[in-house]
Amino acid sequence: MSKPMRFTLRYLFVAVLAVPACMGNEAGDIGATTLGDTSHPAERGSPLAALQAACGPGAMAPGGVGVRRQPYLQQVTTTSAMIGWVTTDPVGERIEVTTPAGAPVMTATSEVQRSKQRSADETQMWSTLSGLEPDTIYCYSLGAAEPRTERIGFRTAPLSTSTAPVRFMAFGDSGGGGPDQMALRDQMFDFPYDLIVHTGDIAYDSGTIAEFEDNVFAVYDELFKSVPFFPAAGNHEYETLQGAPFRDVFALPGDGGEQWYSYDWGRVHFVALDTEADYETQVEWLELDLAANELPWTIIYLHRPPYSSGKHGSDLRLRSLLEPIAERHGVQLVLAGHDHDYERMKPQAGVAYVVTGGGGRGTRDVGTSDFTAFSEAVIHFVYVEVGIDELVLHAIDATGTEFDSMVVPRVRK
Repeated sequence: MSKPMRFTLRYLFVAVLAVPACMGNEAGDIGATTLGDTSHPAERGSPLAALQAACGPGAMAPGGVGVRRQPYLQQVTTTSAMIGWVTTDPVGERIEVTTPAGAPVMTATSEVQRSKQRSADETQMWSTLSGLEPDTIYCYSLGAAEPRTERIGFRTAPLSTSTAPVRFMAFGDSGGGGPDQMALRDQMFDFPYDLIVHTGDIAYDSGTIAEFEDNVFAVYDELFKSVPFFPAAGNHEYETLQGAPFRDVFALPGDGGEQWYSYDWGRVHFVALDTEADYETQVEWLELDLAANELPWTIIYLHRPPYSSGKHGSDLRLRSLLEPIAERHGVQLVLAGHDHDYERMKPQAGVAYVVTGGGGRGTRDVGTSDFTAFSEAVIHFVYVEVGIDELVLHAIDATGTEFDSMVVPRVRK
């Protein structure tokens, strides 16, 4: 597919965007000025090519004029998925699922999500797909009396016994709506990941419904309709109704009330924590969750960083609670955001810690500490490949340059 239009006049915006540190569309460094370990370059490829070859580009159909938010994937597992969208005409809307060859698989009815967060003429809708096969491409479309969308492709999660790598993209502190965010978004079409995780501060400045629509769904709609998105909340999400819009627009798994949760993707157990909620409650839950996990790889992601040399610095209380559990249960990687930079730590008690908070909302200076392996104030995301015996993390800036990487060996549990 062709990429969205790139913002080539970025620097014309800088004077306009010179506003206080937590307001407006901050501008940052879109290209790294120093390089870390670049000895493990990522193989490039598209996250959408195979899905679009099987099902088509998934364009809106003429009957989709009332769709205010395009369909997007949530809670994809080996056998199920949820699809959400926002509409002004919900009567009779449904999800039609077929094989790539066009054979019918199912028709999933839609459910209305009652919410006080929407305008009077808009309705949040959800459909649940079940009985699917693992690691399989399916095509879905939003239909009613006339089609709302053309067919859209997605792939179910692999089994834990799959030998294929688990590939995901992670980023944080992104949704400001400015040219930095768009420049980084353009690079996200060049790596073949299967799911997306977010380390928080998704919708600036205050996590309102309007900011989610303008700075999140309108920006990443091409990715979200085919690639599942598993976010953690940040402090900016909590500035509106204690995070109610965040929990309204996403359907997140688990028992944490959509604040903290875990899920499996192939050989990897993922855990999303909420650093704006009670730490002690989550630590008790996390201990039980990790004790029950039998997968060989465990990755935790959250907003406030246990280790950081950036503006906000390390959350020492979080570190004191999280670090012993991560060490005890053989967690291999912890990803955080909050500081608008990239920082890779030296392994701490066998655990790799990375700050990835350069998702497009400007950058801030980052220093070094005795635990720092490499740091850079740059707009970026990380692309991670989890193999059988090692994990490789690649840091990609908004020009598409890989400026750092890291290899993490599997910890035998």
